[in-house]
Amino acid sequence: MTTQKGEGGRKMRMCDACGKHIQSGTRVSRAILCRTCLPDVLAEVERIRAEGKPTDALVIARRLFRETHSAGSYLLRDIPEQLWTAAKHKAVDEGLNLRELILKALQEYLG
Repeated sequence: MTTQKGEGGRKMRMCDACGKHIQSGTRVSRAILCRTCLPDVLAEVERIRAEGKPTDALVIARRLFRETHSAGSYLLRDIPEQLWTAAKHKAVDEGLNLRELILKALQEYLG
């Protein structure tokens, strides 16, 4: 789950399945989902449970996100040490992991 401060200092969250900013959402195990994504994730959870397999809504939500919004996984190399250290500190200060921080930065940059 991604959390950041919105207008008035309120915490803004990001849906784990689509990446959209949401004021509130529905928590399903470790995932937080917007109203639009909730039915799709729940349907996948039920499908997997029907097969007798263990489920994790966060894993499902992130898989849906990757399938819909990603062109693949990327490895960043040769990042200047000072920049990487600053990014790690910023992520901790904002309560984000590095993936979430980079996605936030890209969204803000691309606007």
